[in-house]
Amino acid sequence: MRVVLATGPYAGVPGVVEAAHQLARGWSGQAPHDQVLACPLSDGGTGFVEALAHGLGVQPAPLVVTGPDGRQVPAEVLVAELDGRRTAYLEAGQAAGRHLVGEAALADPTALTSRGVGELLRAAVDTGADRIVLGVGDLASHDGGRGMLEALGAGEDLGNLPAVRAGLTGTTLVLAAAVDLPLLGFHGASAALGTDHGVPDPVTQSLEQRMGRLTEVVGQLLPPRRDLLSGSRIRPEREAGAGAGGGVGWATLLLGGTHVPGAAFVMQELGLPDLLPGALVVTGATAYDWQSIRDGVIAEVARAALGYAAPTVVLAERVGVGRREGMSLGISGSYALADGEDLPALAARVARTWSPPPPPPTPPATPGSPGAGPQA
Repeated sequence: MRVVLATGPYAGVPGVVEAAHQLARGWSGQAPHDQVLACPLSDGGTGFVEALAHGLGVQPAPLVVTGPDGRQVPAEVLVAELDGRRTAYLEAGQAAGRHLVGEAALADPTALTSRGVGELLRAAVDTGADRIVLGVGDLASHDGGRGMLEALGAGEDLGNLPAVRAGLTGTTLVLAAAVDLPLLGFHGASAALGTDHGVPDPVTQSLEQRMGRLTEVVGQLLPPRRDLLSGSRIRPEREAGAGAGGGVGWATLLLGGTHVPGAAFVMQELGLPDLLPGALVVTGATAYDWQSIRDGVIAEVARAALGYAAPTVVLAERVGVGRREGMSLGISGSYALADGEDLPALAARVARTWSPPPPPPTPPATPGSPGAGPQA
């Protein structure tokens, strides 16, 4: 049997590649008769560059950028030549991720900046890339991408923003976002800080107001874009993905970027759908919960597998939804880490259920035994 391990990040394991390899090791140890393919993935957040570098067989180039609190932090630009065009892949979380600051700063991110994301984009432009893909997950900064735009040359008053956007003409800019939040409103970026991270209401309301003022400033600087079919005005702050990364998604859309779900993008870029027909598909991440059946690695892998009628099972550190909820995605079963269990042990336990050993070969009939043919 062919087993495709298409998994995302696990909190207890450093790196998406290591997590996939641990699962592969556990599965192969229990079911050596299976062909196991490890395909680490990301939803645009943690492991975005790592997963693409592994799948494409290209090494990223290191650089140093400004972190969310102003300190210098390491980051990477991954450049690959694909189909005659040069693509640069960036991970916003390397420059502004939540892991880069303490809890006190995360409780009120007003002073944090996305400047390092702009520095990453500037480095990508300098590579001469025809296409730039920015993976955006959960970030520490929540400035509407203002720091990012300033680092690209828009200026403190953003007065040079039209020139910055014009300078990217001819470059395909892709926003590979982990979430499809809009920028503003009850379901927007600031509101999500309260529901997802427990940021107090006064802080989220203040951030929402600041975002609103920022959209007004930008609205005066950039001419409105209009839908080619309806002629109606396109409002980037309302578009899916605009709220990703505390507004970094919106800033990317302002520059002419197009939004794609991050996990689906990585899958397509690495050719994962071609591996699914006829396979048992194993996916997973830290948590299998209500959010993960809506978007992210687990949801996108399950949808793709369902299109090929390939059975899918989920291996997660935590499972928070039942079998009925996953049935709509074609998920046949879900398994959580038991107490004291690691990923290899979890994979081995699941392999015992889904990949029993093949029956021993039937010994050849000997002359004179029942079932043997006539003797000469």
